[in-house]
Amino acid sequence: MIEVTPQEFDFIRASIKSAYPTFNVMPDQYSIRMWYRMLGDLDYKLCETALMELFATHTYPPQISEIREKCAEYTVPHLKDQGEAWGEVQKAISQYGYYRQEEALESLTPIVREAVKRLGFREICLDENQDAVRAHFFKIYSSLIERKTNDAKLPPSILEAKNKYIAQLTTHENVAIEQQHREQIAEEPERATPEYIDMLMREHGFKR
Repeated sequence: MIEVTPQEFDFIRASIKSAYPTFNVMPDQYSIRMWYRMLGDLDYKLCETALMELFATHTYPPQISEIREKCAEYTVPHLKDQGEAWGEVQKAISQYGYYRQEEALESLTPIVREAVKRLGFREICLDENQDAVRAHFFKIYSSLIERKTNDAKLPPSILEAKNKYIAQLTTHENVAIEQQHREQIAEEPERATPEYIDMLMREHGFKR
């Protein structure tokens, strides 16, 4: 994708001002720089087309978020709704069954596959309360759709920074969980000693 050049951004700014002459859009150099920073990664023709649609449908000047959202609509592949996604899962179960999990997962589209992995393919197959399973799947799938849609609107530099912070947080959380697990393991020998068992029996009145 070709990024917007400063000269092209001048045309974008002029077109917004021309479409909404009574509004004070980007009134100073600071706001101009911010707008360019937030839109500069977009393809010029893509941005221009998005603006033309927004001009035709919006009474008020579009904000940065609205322009990026409209551009994302043109570039992000169609995402299935909850019912379509659940139908895809049911088709995979019907075709591959409980024992061919890897093949079933491979047949799913990436975002549906991720939702199924989080819920557990075998759990989906074996749980008798399919209404509850479907509701849980819908919740997970909707969360993934929301995240993917939101990420598609972000400038690459901001998305990269966001993912970096999330990865750091996940690493810290995993380290904390691992440390807690090690501490629990270290306590096990102490709990297995005769002295510890004797203490528990006294506490519960089994021994005086």
